[in-house]
Amino acid sequence: MNIVSVRRFATRSAFVLALGLGAGACDKAINVEPRNSVSSDTGFTTKEDAAAGLLGAYDATQSADYMGLAYPSLVDLIAGEIRFVGTFTTTYGVTAQNQVLPDNIQVGNTWSAIYTAIHRTNYLIQESEKISDPAFPKQSTIAQARALRAYHYMNLLALWGGTSEGYGYTGGLGVPLRLKPTVDIGPDTKPIARSSEAEVAAAIRADLDYAIDNLAVGTGNRITKNSAQALRARFELRMRNYADALRFANLVPVPAGFATAVPTGTTTPDAIWQLAFSSTDQNSYAFYWYPSPGGRNEFDPGAALAAAHPAGDKRLAVNVVTGGTNQKYTRTSTRDDPFNSIRYAEVALTIAEAAAQTNDLATATTQLNIIRSRAGLSPTTATTASALVADILLQRRLELAYEGMYWFDLRRTNRVQSVLGTVPPATPNAYNQSFRNLFPLPLREINLATDILVQNPGY
Repeated sequence: MNIVSVRRFATRSAFVLALGLGAGACDKAINVEPRNSVSSDTGFTTKEDAAAGLLGAYDATQSADYMGLAYPSLVDLIAGEIRFVGTFTTTYGVTAQNQVLPDNIQVGNTWSAIYTAIHRTNYLIQESEKISDPAFPKQSTIAQARALRAYHYMNLLALWGGTSEGYGYTGGLGVPLRLKPTVDIGPDTKPIARSSEAEVAAAIRADLDYAIDNLAVGTGNRITKNSAQALRARFELRMRNYADALRFANLVPVPAGFATAVPTGTTTPDAIWQLAFSSTDQNSYAFYWYPSPGGRNEFDPGAALAAAHPAGDKRLAVNVVTGGTNQKYTRTSTRDDPFNSIRYAEVALTIAEAAAQTNDLATATTQLNIIRSRAGLSPTTATTASALVADILLQRRLELAYEGMYWFDLRRTNRVQSVLGTVPPATPNAYNQSFRNLFPLPLREINLATDILVQNPGY
């Protein structure tokens, strides 16, 4: 019998199931006993086992090396939305200068954390199929696990995949695609090559489609039909499939009062899916933003982000606070600020952009003006598709600040060099080196999979 214990799972460097279970991680309504190991011979045998496994799957998403801090922070640092002012110069500091190398420890840890999260979903999917208890919500459990897996592969592809031009282009690079759990030493633990971007995209779509078909409408700390539809819209927009992005975004219900809700940072009534933290299951956002006491002040708002707000924009007070902080992450004592995985504001802007890209300028203008009005701005003056898209992209930047979106907007619209190449953070200007639009695969993964796992070009 093999005891599958809690351990970091990467593409090659671990073979045991990362199944750390935290009862306080996500859904406090489910009363389960957290466990640190499970026998690979017996696996999950009851609905309580699966409930605990689902908590573990959400908990992995909330890792400090993933959505508990590192992933959104890395991409906002490299995009200049966050200014690095701290002491972690060899990890976050070099990222802020777009000087990431394959041996960057934080980038490697984030890669591993995402594959840990994927592995938990794979095991949960496999074991849930075996449970025959009629009281077990099998379809919704598997649907949540598959939606989480899609989310993880979306994040891997966004940072390490595609081409220097963006996503959805011929020859786009993917990542290693593991859709089955790795438990015992054997063939499944051997390193695998990268799948193509198209192959990873197909897996993402299949998982999200299953989730959409098998989850109920709703919002909250768990993935629902709404959030699966919103994630599919995000993915299609990123892949430049504008008709599909528009179709899925239009399926997401509009939250009551959305058009008149004023952004405050501390409350997000348009949240579709939030990661919920607690005083015993903390994140590190406020800790990294605020100075002592209560924080270590590694991050300040980026100067370019602050300057991008038009006069009278209510979001400026949320995104830039005197003293170098913001109003989205403020709880230094409890460190339980929620993280917005997806909000309806993003969906509305997806509708606007996809409509503009498909020449429905009336819909694009209507949706854009809803966002502008919420922020205290007058209606847009844009009258052409290109001008509307430019305004929409600005509103995305301001509305979704510090939510890990701007870098991917620059990448998917092939604007990294044109926008950031004129701001020299280093000599020579690393933003003019387009190969850096893709992060390097971690060196330790390359070394463990010699001649199998191929590094991104240029590194």
